[in-house]
Amino acid sequence: MTKRLLPLILLLLAIGCFIGAYLSNQLTAPGVLVRTDVARLQQTLSEAERRAEQDVETLAVQLLRGQGSFATLQACKYPTFVFRGAELLYWSDHTMRPEPTNVAQPFRDKLVDMRFGSFLAIRRPVGKFVILAYVPLRRQYGITNRYLKEGGGRGLFRGLDVELVAGAEKNGSLPRLYSHDGHYLFSLRSLQPNPVTGKYLPLSLLLLGTGLYVAAWLTLARRLFGRGKPWAGAAAVVLPLLLFRAVLLHYNLPFAFIELPLFDPKLYAASWVSPSLGDLLINAVLLLVLAWYALLLFRRYGVVRYLRRVPAGPPRLVAAGAACLTFFGLLLLLYHFYLSSVSNSQLVLDVTQSIQFSGFKLLLGLAVVLHTGSYLIGFWLCTQLYLAVVRDEPQPVQLLLLGASALLVLPVGLTLGQMPVVLLGLTLGFFLVLRIAGLRQLAGVLPFQGVVFLFLMLGLSAGVGSLALYQNFREQLIQGKQRLAGNLLVDNDQQGEFLLVERAHDIAADPLFRTRLANGFANQDVVRQKIKKYYLRGYFDKYEVRVALFDGKGQPMNDADGVLSLAATRAQLLRQAVPTDLPDLYLLHNANSFDSRRYLTFVPVPTVAGTTATVLLELTLKKLTANSVVPELLVDQKYFQSGPGNDLSYAGYENGRLVYSEGDFDYVNELPASLLRDARLYSTGLTLGGVHHLGVKGPQQRTVVVTTPTYAAAEWLANFSFWFLLHLLGGGFLGLLLLLLRNPRRRWFRTTFSAKIQVFMTVGILATLLVVSLATASLFTDTYKLDLRRSYERRGKLAQESLLRFRSLLADSTSRGRLGEVAENVSTLTETDLNLYDARGELLVSSQPLIFEANLISNLMNPEAVVALAERGQPRILLTERAGSLSFNTLYLPLRATSAATGAGKVVGYVGIPFFDSQKDLNTKLTELTTTILNIFTVMFILFLGLTFVATRVLTRPLKLITEKLRHTTLTGNNEPLNYESNDELGLLVREYNTMLHKLEDSKQELAMQEKEAAWREMARQVAHEIKNPLTPMKLSLQFLQRALAEKRGNLEEMIGRISQTLITQIDVLTDIATSFSNFTNLPAMRPERLTIAQVLRRCVALHQHVQLEVAPGAEEAVVFADENLLVRTFNNLLLNALQAIPKDRVADVHARVELPQPGTVRISIQDNGSGIDEDVRDKVFRPNFTTKETGSGIGLAVAKRGIESAGGKVWFETIVGEGTTFFIELPQAPG
Repeated sequence: MTKRLLPLILLLLAIGCFIGAYLSNQLTAPGVLVRTDVARLQQTLSEAERRAEQDVETLAVQLLRGQGSFATLQACKYPTFVFRGAELLYWSDHTMRPEPTNVAQPFRDKLVDMRFGSFLAIRRPVGKFVILAYVPLRRQYGITNRYLKEGGGRGLFRGLDVELVAGAEKNGSLPRLYSHDGHYLFSLRSLQPNPVTGKYLPLSLLLLGTGLYVAAWLTLARRLFGRGKPWAGAAAVVLPLLLFRAVLLHYNLPFAFIELPLFDPKLYAASWVSPSLGDLLINAVLLLVLAWYALLLFRRYGVVRYLRRVPAGPPRLVAAGAACLTFFGLLLLLYHFYLSSVSNSQLVLDVTQSIQFSGFKLLLGLAVVLHTGSYLIGFWLCTQLYLAVVRDEPQPVQLLLLGASALLVLPVGLTLGQMPVVLLGLTLGFFLVLRIAGLRQLAGVLPFQGVVFLFLMLGLSAGVGSLALYQNFREQLIQGKQRLAGNLLVDNDQQGEFLLVERAHDIAADPLFRTRLANGFANQDVVRQKIKKYYLRGYFDKYEVRVALFDGKGQPMNDADGVLSLAATRAQLLRQAVPTDLPDLYLLHNANSFDSRRYLTFVPVPTVAGTTATVLLELTLKKLTANSVVPELLVDQKYFQSGPGNDLSYAGYENGRLVYSEGDFDYVNELPASLLRDARLYSTGLTLGGVHHLGVKGPQQRTVVVTTPTYAAAEWLANFSFWFLLHLLGGGFLGLLLLLLRNPRRRWFRTTFSAKIQVFMTVGILATLLVVSLATASLFTDTYKLDLRRSYERRGKLAQESLLRFRSLLADSTSRGRLGEVAENVSTLTETDLNLYDARGELLVSSQPLIFEANLISNLMNPEAVVALAERGQPRILLTERAGSLSFNTLYLPLRATSAATGAGKVVGYVGIPFFDSQKDLNTKLTELTTTILNIFTVMFILFLGLTFVATRVLTRPLKLITEKLRHTTLTGNNEPLNYESNDELGLLVREYNTMLHKLEDSKQELAMQEKEAAWREMARQVAHEIKNPLTPMKLSLQFLQRALAEKRGNLEEMIGRISQTLITQIDVLTDIATSFSNFTNLPAMRPERLTIAQVLRRCVALHQHVQLEVAPGAEEAVVFADENLLVRTFNNLLLNALQAIPKDRVADVHARVELPQPGTVRISIQDNGSGIDEDVRDKVFRPNFTTKETGSGIGLAVAKRGIESAGGKVWFETIVGEGTTFFIELPQAPG
């Protein structure tokens, strides 16, 4: 009873889980969650503070012993700094620098907010030293992009939406955090409960309810399938799952319960059906379930058998065409799915662009594999339908037409860029390969044909995915080029102009500026930094900003503001400027109209002294550097526009004449000006010499042409290889899992010899290619890293030698301007960025000052470099550093007072050369290496797979020949020997087989003679026995008549009549015996005709008593093609045997039934309630001369079996001893 109600119980439990999830989500108390999170943060903070204090105490002991150095600070986990007075002596971290006020303030530990972020500062005075340790709580950059995340980095509170507030009195109601000894540190404001912690219960209940819901309907479906109701079983799974999916989409579950990144639309959003990556995975599983049940119904109802009856001619052509069109439609849907997956995702699936893997990318790959599996089932069904209709051998004309169509359609589609046409060509090519390869029994009789078909389908799916990636790349490339060209053609940045005027008003009203600018002798760096960091951040990150300050008399306030007065500066700049529509805002035009955009504005600032100072703001749009990550690193992601790709070049034309170009492409010699008149240049672009040009027209007869390398065939092949291997791994894993689940005792490997050959050869090839590929990748990676290091050292050596000529400027604090010019020149000469540090390791000048101004790193030198160069005396050191999440290499070299080559002399400074693009360059090289290895791996694997297929067929051909010969080897027919000219193991087997045939022929002749003699003896015995039985009463009757004649009895005539009747009866018996043996040895010629089987059986039943006839619905008109006399004799024999098999003490109950077990077949059954047939004689029932009746000849059933089988049917029986026997006859229905 419980088992019967199991689906209902599971469904009720699922509903209970759903209700519990809803209630727990609605009734969760936020206060409890806040206390839980605060306790966790308190524990984390206390542990970090203890570790920092331990490091400080250890360092204090070393300082008191006079062992202070940079090396002693290397063991500190958190940034630690040692001061002597106001002088910074040592530091362990160069990504931040303490504020000077932290050194003088007397505190033990407190919250410190600096430009680098929020820290827990721990201060310990040690004699004449002061140790400051900083535990990072939250990292602040002021901008957010791919490399920089607000609140990210190494902070303890990274990723949490909290605000750290100092002061217990003013924030008494806020959650507090204390030091490990109970001292108050700070409070937390706007602490949002951790969504994962707060939603564990409702999410768990939702997942549990989902599992129970699915299990309930699966259990019900299994029962319905077991009862022979496949449609109901499939509907019991599909319809509830579709309904459940609709509910999830409608209520945005589970994202409404917990904001899991997997269900975040920011990562992936394609449509309302797939609003997130998690929804895409759910849809993939649901689609796979639908496809699986479609496959079950397809096989359950034997659709292929119906299609095999389609008559030749137009009906068969229509059916084959419908299968091909359905295949093409599915292929088109698969292409659009791939295109949607790559175009609506933040994840990069193009391996030629990125080879970095993440959990989300793996999940997206899994969703793609599951979707592809569903489509593969559809492809398999279409192929089965096609092969069921097209059963004849392919004619050369058919193959020629199919191949010509594929070769015509495919190139046309590729040339025109029409993907549906390309997919049509792939469809034609697929069916061409299908016909040529002769794959007519897919995964049925010959397993290796199913494997080849599977690889063929995986290759087709991978090709479609690669085409989708190519199409997406082409669309994004054109959009990126048009966006870049548009920026170059547009002079004005209207949004920037409006924002700049607003910022100018805010600057003029700032109280700090009014006070600071009143004193012309004060250091105005605070004013400059606030303008750059506060007023001109965000949108203006894409501009380089120069700030110049002039006092009330129009004189520059500092050396950094130049030497010209305000009037002279205004006159010089406005000479090239054009007024904009907004007041006091000018646009500066260079000689080249395509050069960077520059804005100029003069901001008057009233001071508290009654004068009016002037702030000059000059904003220059940063020039695009395609191969550098620095622009993206310094610009907020809201305002950063990525370029069309690497190796970018662009040119500007005015009136058809080249006036400006940027990049490596030679526009003068390789792009004739006549091509500017080609309309294709402005629509889809032109591909010439391996590069793609796209033109965009602007006003005033100006045109911009953007050039990038084309999407090469090797890149398409790399994506094909990636998708092919991904599908292969995913399909192989799922297939292996299914085999293990269905056959846990490993019986699944009992397959054919050819399949084993293919499996072992494929595994061997895969293992070999994998090992070789990994070894090659490792070798090339190490070689490239070594070459890259040598390149860095060579460029560093050049920079070092160039700077040593100006070593005297390092110690001269008045020559910073000159030193900056030298650094800029050396940077340009060596094509590197460089930072110059003094002998203490503090920054002097940099060719990339924005990196330091953005607080990505401090103006301190990496302490590891100081340890290596100053304390260990190494000539150079290459270190890996980080700015946010960007990892890059920096080469440090010392600058000595004497020749650096000798390694002697006092160090007067250091040069640091950061290679910000080192990780990007390495990733680019690794991407190229990976794609190359993928291409080689996949091509070799496919070639070896083809060779394996051919080798398997060649190796197993003799075995198939031997199998075929053995199948036809008989004792009655002619056995032909095998012809195999080889001395291998198969040749030995063939020779033994031929020898066995000779021995078999001799044995056959001897056995035939013995069987003939035995048969005649047995026949003679049977005939003698059967004749002897009637002869005995005949002899006795004649002897009795002879005695009566001798005695001259009175009733002699009556006796003669009675004895004559007895003799006639016995003679009839002898005649029947002779007729039976004659029929067995020489059956009459068959005269088949169309017969209504129910009518024939009804006439036979009418001749016997105690027999009931049943005709199933639809069987009354069933027609067979057979000999009527044969059927009548067979039915009468079976009915008579059934009646005679019933014991005398049992009421006879014989049932004859006509039914249609399956389309095209008629079944006749005759069931009795007799004694049944014993186990030891069941295999002898249809043998000639065997009978269990005293008066039987043993010929009837043998004759019936031969007659039924000659009519194309079969006969068998089922019996239970003591209960009865049922004989079955199946005959094919007559066509038409």
